[in-house]
Amino acid sequence: MNAVSEGRRLLVLYDADCGICSSSARLLRQLDRGRHLRLMPLQTAGGIGDAPPVEVLRDAMHVRDWHGRWTVAGAAWIRIAEAVPFFRPLVVGSRVPVIRRLVEWTYARVAANRHRISRLLGDDACGVNARTP
Repeated sequence: MNAVSEGRRLLVLYDADCGICSSSARLLRQLDRGRHLRLMPLQTAGGIGDAPPVEVLRDAMHVRDWHGRWTVAGAAWIRIAEAVPFFRPLVVGSRVPVIRRLVEWTYARVAANRHRISRLLGDDACGVNARTP
């Protein structure tokens, strides 16, 4: 499969200081055989003119499409699923409003506990301070 042109790839910003975030980025790189994603640590996003501040980026996954539209949190994961063929079967379910809400709820729980999840998975603990959901 040919790589998608650089201008048509989704920009995915992840927290390189977070174990589960970095592990997720590594997995996405392996599964994205068609190179539909451009994964970038949020710590280096300063060169992207319209990127939110790092403090905002640390709060949730951010994805930017080739039109400059930003998608955040669970909706960002749905955008990733739409772009990577491996995940496309999951996209069908995400069109159902209750499933979309479940994706957002699940994302919020994981994000709020990413430091704990990182440790459980044997990764470096997340650099973001522990917060209550």
